[in-house]
Amino acid sequence: MAWKELKLEEWLVELEDGLEFRRRYGIEDKWSDFEGLFYNVDKSSDIPGPNIIQAHGDALLSNLTVPNPYITLESAHVGMADKVKILERIDNNLIYDIGMQEEIEDALIHAYIWGVGFLKVGYDSEFGWDQQLASLVDINKETAFSQFDKKGRRIEFNSLIRPGMPWVTSVLPHDMIFPYGTRSINRTSWATHRVVRHIEDVKADPKYSNTRDLRPVMSMEDFVNSYRTTRKLYRLGETVGYSMAKNARVDKDYVELFEIHDTRTGRLIVIASGHTKFLRNDVDALQFEGQVPFVDMAYTPRARSIWTTPDAKYMYSDQCELSDIALQSQKQRRLSVLKFLFLKGAIQENDLETLLSADVGPAVGIEQGAAPSLRDAVIPWTPVNNNVMLQNDAEYIRRNSRERLGISRNQAGEYEGGRKTATEVREVGQAADTRFSRRMLKGPARAYEKVIRILNECIFEFWTYPRWIELDGEVVSYTGRDLRGEYRYKAKFSSEPYPSRQARIGEALQLYSMLSQDPLINQIELRKALSNAYNDVKLDKIFEVNQNAGLPIQMPGMPGGGGGMVSPNAGGAGASGMPPM
Repeated sequence: MAWKELKLEEWLVELEDGLEFRRRYGIEDKWSDFEGLFYNVDKSSDIPGPNIIQAHGDALLSNLTVPNPYITLESAHVGMADKVKILERIDNNLIYDIGMQEEIEDALIHAYIWGVGFLKVGYDSEFGWDQQLASLVDINKETAFSQFDKKGRRIEFNSLIRPGMPWVTSVLPHDMIFPYGTRSINRTSWATHRVVRHIEDVKADPKYSNTRDLRPVMSMEDFVNSYRTTRKLYRLGETVGYSMAKNARVDKDYVELFEIHDTRTGRLIVIASGHTKFLRNDVDALQFEGQVPFVDMAYTPRARSIWTTPDAKYMYSDQCELSDIALQSQKQRRLSVLKFLFLKGAIQENDLETLLSADVGPAVGIEQGAAPSLRDAVIPWTPVNNNVMLQNDAEYIRRNSRERLGISRNQAGEYEGGRKTATEVREVGQAADTRFSRRMLKGPARAYEKVIRILNECIFEFWTYPRWIELDGEVVSYTGRDLRGEYRYKAKFSSEPYPSRQARIGEALQLYSMLSQDPLINQIELRKALSNAYNDVKLDKIFEVNQNAGLPIQMPGMPGGGGGMVSPNAGGAGASGMPPM
């Protein structure tokens, strides 16, 4: 039987099944507990003790996130070297221009707390590209300007999303829905992103239709509370109400939308809770080769489901044990405080206060005959404080929790005591690196590669008008269609800090002083190359790359066409052609 497009009521059933799939296999009932413990706002956080969910999560993220990502490209076909250079420069500029690093780091945190992190890739508009709108406002059909309504007022509020530019943003797993039984995002028949927008913004958005009878179904308090509890099945009905507390905000000004990217039909479908019509049912321009515009990442290996057990779940039992040990240790420590026993009537009440005060050398009188001897009137009493077993148990639990994540004590930022041989240190380091390399590959590395691949598809499809980029000191013109092709992507990372401006200038001058001594080197091109490589205005002035002043003149009779090097600045520059500083 041929596949047919689903009706709105049938899509609601599909979404309900997807929500139940997420709840069961993603352990969604515990998500708010994991988040509360990670941010130390859970009710159990009042108990003193180490927060290993936050500590180990921070150690894991610190080892996986690096400051300087870089994408290298390799053409799948010969004769595309020039395209590779241009596209590689564009991709690496985009990483910083659209804030990709911050979004991927957010998704890494989501994967640690909730099992899976998601990234959404789009173009021009936060809530879906519309080619028809672009045809109306842009002769090049590259921008739709749907961030604004007809009166020019902004209705989209993500400042990193700009007209005519691709973008990427992290998406909470609470807002992602997949068909029941989905194993990976590459094999799904549809993917749904839940979006909450103000009713006025939805009605003013020209991408949507059938908004006349649209009604808001939730308040902002409802929206915030929706992340604190498992999503209930009734929320796709007539109303979505969560807050019933006294004095709660009950103004329902927001609409709950579900953006469905259907790979079977290649359509983008938008439905709203409590609404009986499609708000949108158009061709999905962001589906390239049947791939939904989402990227997922997870640390835990997945065998049967896209939803998986988060690392925070493995830390949860250890966190509970450590909290219990901390509570017992606290009570024992209080019991072990020095105390006194005294015979009633032997000491007056004011004298007892003097005895327990912080004064040096207080004198207290004991009533004669109140006790057999002065020693029996007041005696200290200190319970035995034996916390050695509790400390051993706590260290055992912490060691197990680190083993679950595959991080050593040193990688967690602690000093590993005891003498170790070089061989032991090397083997432990190699084992830890092996586990972290898998996490790095499953996490940020593949995320960068997959996101860049989709971003490039947007460039190939939508950048139809000539653009320019500086490459090797030259301005190169290109269009997206000029760059279209098959590429292999590789993400590389560097943890080296950025050099300061003074360090860059010093390095450039030092390199110049070495290379300028070679008479076979073209001094003009050398200055241009150094100025472009270090990208500093001061270097432009020092090298005078935009002028001919201070440049040596080639004379006949020498290698390279010159018999000698003469500077037009008489006495101003030496034999090396170095301009006066």
